[in-house]
Amino acid sequence: MKKALLPRLCTSLLACAAFGLVPQSTRADTWPARTVHVVIPFSPGMGSPDAAARMLADGLGKRWKQAVVVENRPGADTMLATRAFLEMHDGHSLLFTTHSTFTVVPLLHTKVPYDPVGDVRPVSLAVEDFLAVVTAPALGVGALSDFVRLARQKPTSLNFYAVPGAPYLAYLAFQKRAGIETPFVAYNNPTNAMADLSEGRIHIAVMPVASVLGAAQAGKIKILAVTNEQRTPAAPDIPTVKEAGYPEFTFGGFLGLFGPKDMPMALREQIASDVRYILREPDVQERLTTVGLIARGTTPAEFERVMDAQRQRWSAVARDHKIEPQ
Repeated sequence: MKKALLPRLCTSLLACAAFGLVPQSTRADTWPARTVHVVIPFSPGMGSPDAAARMLADGLGKRWKQAVVVENRPGADTMLATRAFLEMHDGHSLLFTTHSTFTVVPLLHTKVPYDPVGDVRPVSLAVEDFLAVVTAPALGVGALSDFVRLARQKPTSLNFYAVPGAPYLAYLAFQKRAGIETPFVAYNNPTNAMADLSEGRIHIAVMPVASVLGAAQAGKIKILAVTNEQRTPAAPDIPTVKEAGYPEFTFGGFLGLFGPKDMPMALREQIASDVRYILREPDVQERLTTVGLIARGTTPAEFERVMDAQRQRWSAVARDHKIEPQ
């Protein structure tokens, strides 16, 4: 009887291997076995996030000796990409997105098509994006305090735009603490917001440094500050919001890789190790600096702690400022 069962058992194990159902340690040892898809919620060529994803994909593809394909799925405050990623179920897909997808977006929307805690597993915090507070040159303000003073003088007459997630929520908290009221203007494409900002139809915005630096250097917009803890290497003369007198406006744009909820820890650690290896390369760090990013590279456990801290922070902000999901 045992001899008769052996061929069937072998056949079953081969079938399981074909569908990625072999024991987790084996999957980690042999992964990837085919093309890896990295889903991102950003438009092609959209500044630093798209650039970072493609740098990582290029480096990981060379290291893994497998094709790593970036799939752009913009829209719906990063929710479209996340849903598309979760529907893949192929064992060879990753999600590269901002922490806001799982820490802030659920605070702003009543219907989120995923469990922000249970549906994904953090793999590695890859890079930190620098966010800039920018204004229209026509306003004639030279500092963040100047804008606050002007906004107090003209209640509701000035407006703002912020990229989805933490930048949007951080600005709402900032304006409440500053005692100003500036209506929000929504855009599907941040490029349109940039055009309106330069023409004075939008008065202030919070956007990635990489997407605004060229326009600022051309005199089309004015960068007042960056929201990160430190100044950006891409524009070291620009002060931080803390230096500008608004420390509560401080936040970073954390971008990282996530896997599905059933991704084995051994595989998460392997991918995170490969990410750290790539991010240590001098040419990669130089390219990241050029687009307004700095390399981080963490273990899964470290990234989980970052995510937990971000959830606590933004939940408190939403609660303290009575920000309700729409």
